[in-house]
Amino acid sequence: MQRLSAPALMAAALAAPALALAQSNVTVYGLIDLNVSYEKSGVQRYEGVGHGELNGSRLGFRGTEDLGNAGKALFVLESGFDPSTGLAEQGGRQFGRQSFVGLENGLGRITLGRQYSPAFTALDPFDATGNADRSAGLLIRKAGAVKPAYEVRFDNMIKYRSPKLAGVELEAGYWFGEKAAATSTARKEGDGHGITLLYANAAFAGALTTQGVQRDATGGKVRTDGFGVSYDFGIVKPYFAWSQDKESGTVGSGKARTWDLSAEIRLSAADTVAISYADRDESDGAASEDASGWSAYYMRSLSKRTTLYAGYSHLGNEDGANYAIGNLTPAAGDSHRVMMAGMRHRF
Repeated sequence: MQRLSAPALMAAALAAPALALAQSNVTVYGLIDLNVSYEKSGVQRYEGVGHGELNGSRLGFRGTEDLGNAGKALFVLESGFDPSTGLAEQGGRQFGRQSFVGLENGLGRITLGRQYSPAFTALDPFDATGNADRSAGLLIRKAGAVKPAYEVRFDNMIKYRSPKLAGVELEAGYWFGEKAAATSTARKEGDGHGITLLYANAAFAGALTTQGVQRDATGGKVRTDGFGVSYDFGIVKPYFAWSQDKESGTVGSGKARTWDLSAEIRLSAADTVAISYADRDESDGAASEDASGWSAYYMRSLSKRTTLYAGYSHLGNEDGANYAIGNLTPAAGDSHRVMMAGMRHRF
């Protein structure tokens, strides 16, 4: 029998994890986004190192296993973190960004776990800034006197994604609030569902969505309906997104409409400018909270993985509103201004 030297044994031991990853088709990936920023709202000021401006920083693992007959098993585990401190995001969850397992074949994909909502899949891509962390386009997700059903992620979700047919895909999800209660209405608190239709063909893309959640134990519900469109002219790519939040039952009867008009301007292969304007209009009596704002971002790609950026956002709150787009909480009626410069690196 041939004996291996100590260095050879050590090399084999070190190589074993890499071989295992290759055989199970697991990818380790991530992103770090940090910036220096300044904010002002009324008499308040803030300076510091911000993070997650263009995209939330993350460390993730995703993988697939071939099951034969065009089928496969898949999983994603993705942790969000603040690279300026090393602390976990999403309330300290270990895999707070995504955590799901599923099956996929020619009939589509079904997944189970913590996942992006159908409304997020539909509306988030239709802002030129990518709904950057402190852009005005985030008004489409904000909650004022009227609470939206539009949330980025939900726990305990079963989601189905259809194959693409003539440019059309369907995404549908149902999630459980998992409340233990004596009545069926109380048990459904936190339950929700959403359906999204996606279309992409050459330069045109569009999406249509509806999403609803039961917010309280007595049957109060909220619903978000919306759509987004874009058209790529080459040098300029305009976007438009619109949504309506509507309450019913014991949570109230208010409505809020938000629209976001934006454009991506490609100055060169490496240089891009993104501008956006958004407006939120509530109809909830004296408690209505309206706001509007604009943003401008410049992005310089140093490579496929590394981008430098700078941005400015201004959000104007009307008398009853105190929406924030950063680290400050404005007083009612105060505007909020943010400027930043930073770097994003993917790996």
